[in-house]
Amino acid sequence: MDPTNATAVNNLAVCLLYQGRLKDALTVLEEMIWKNPDNVQESVLFNLCTAYELESSKTTQKKKTMLELAAKYCTDTVSGDCFKLGHRKSGS
Repeated sequence: MDPTNATAVNNLAVCLLYQGRLKDALTVLEEMIWKNPDNVQESVLFNLCTAYELESSKTTQKKKTMLELAAKYCTDTVSGDCFKLGHRKSGS
């Protein structure tokens, strides 16, 4: 597998999640993003942020770090919604 192919890495991470291998999924996504920050797709960031929520360890800080990275390298290709940092309304 080409580790710079965002679609392939994203698909691998999803397969790892289905196998219950959360840490492995996080690792492959994070490695691809940090090694190729200018080649990141919104779906990869969305899945990474979802995995952060499943991990529940410093979720918000990790998402904000990815947001800063995306702001630097992917200003035209990534929506802020994929980071799932929105505020919830009371009762939600």
